[in-house]
Amino acid sequence: IYDTPIQANRLAIDIADMHQRCTQTYVGRPYGVGLLIAAVDETGPHLIETSPSGNYFEYVAMAIGARSQSAKTYLEKHFESFDSCGKDELVKHGLKALSGCISSEKELNKFNTSISIVGINEPLEIIGQDKLQVYLDMIEVEESQGIEPGVQSDVPAPMDEGIA
Repeated sequence: IYDTPIQANRLAIDIADMHQRCTQTYVGRPYGVGLLIAAVDETGPHLIETSPSGNYFEYVAMAIGARSQSAKTYLEKHFESFDSCGKDELVKHGLKALSGCISSEKELNKFNTSISIVGINEPLEIIGQDKLQVYLDMIEVEESQGIEPGVQSDVPAPMDEGIA
């Protein structure tokens, strides 16, 4: 049991149980935070949300937080195309969903954004700063050309250029 990988659902259940235990007595204060868990185990990739009440749900795509509704709407609109997307397209979808969550006086940039990628037979990858700027530039070019999300563009992907 020790030093062996834990299944993603077991991890989510343990965290949700810890959240829920705090709601059972008047002395303990419940956790006031949800958690979005991205994991890969022998059953495949998982995206699981835990809530302060102790509930947990598995999703294909999800956003949580105070300004997350626009991201949820974007993800609901485009999630059916995710299976056919490559890593670069999925990163761009994530950034486009996230861009709708920030206040109007701010914008996504390489200093206030980072992306984490987990995948089958791939180590955890955190994309930030210069690597992320390439994706942000690609999105800007696509938006200026009026290219729909999920449609292949002529803009070379970072993975194609060996940047990643």
